[in-house]
Amino acid sequence: MSELDGLLALIDGFHITDRGLVRARDGVRRDGGAASVEALLRAAAKYFGDMAAESEQHLAEIDRKLDDLYQRQYNLHAERSVAERRRDGARRVLHALDETAHREEP
Repeated sequence: MSELDGLLALIDGFHITDRGLVRARDGVRRDGGAASVEALLRAAAKYFGDMAAESEQHLAEIDRKLDDLYQRQYNLHAERSVAERRRDGARRVLHALDETAHREEP
């Protein structure tokens, strides 16, 4: 398998809707001439360069959202721990009040 065949196989692994890239790919398959190969290389570099940049931006947005989510989750766990300690402390006081009230009854 030639390098060009390998490149075409990689490109074919994607659902390509870009007309320029499809035309360039089909041109290489039709005649395989140097001009067709050069057109394919240019079209593929632009298409996949744009795709990589867009994907990188999307990943950065997702990472920011995940960081925010993790921070909120951490804060909620801390807030829950405080609420549990307050509840448990209040229950201990109520239990002690109940015990004291039962001892004080005649």
